[in-house]
Amino acid sequence: MLKTKNLLPLLAAGLFGLLPVTMKADMPGRHPAYLHARSDLRAAQWIARGSEDPNVNRRLHEADQEMDRAIHEIDRAGVLDHKDLEDHPHVDARLGRVDRFRKVMELLQKSRSDIAREEDNPSAIGWRDLAYRHIDAAMDFVKRAARDMRIDHELGW
Repeated sequence: MLKTKNLLPLLAAGLFGLLPVTMKADMPGRHPAYLHARSDLRAAQWIARGSEDPNVNRRLHEADQEMDRAIHEIDRAGVLDHKDLEDHPHVDARLGRVDRFRKVMELLQKSRSDIAREEDNPSAIGWRDLAYRHIDAAMDFVKRAARDMRIDHELGW
């Protein structure tokens, strides 16, 4: 039978032995930049989903689809290391129309920059490059939506 005073050092040694394992569980995966890019894309989607005029909404819907495709390619690249993902990020609902467009573009540019880092997994390069194309296409649709919104405003519609 173990005495209580002998049990304490044994328990402490066991806890310290588990410490590296628990610390590793909270560390980001091999490619935390991909996780950031994915989160930024999801946030951009939520912001872009605000109500606009039909012609603007059509462009934003196309941008939303491209963001979904980019997220899918990032997921396919297998870099997420099974981390808990934030698919419903907090979005500032007080953004005005112009600020919403600025924020969406900022998030898209940030996500593109995040995945631009050197890829050490050759099989993931193709998926990363597809994600680039989808992000670029989403940026193009957001720019078109902003242009449509400006034209509508200038014409008084």
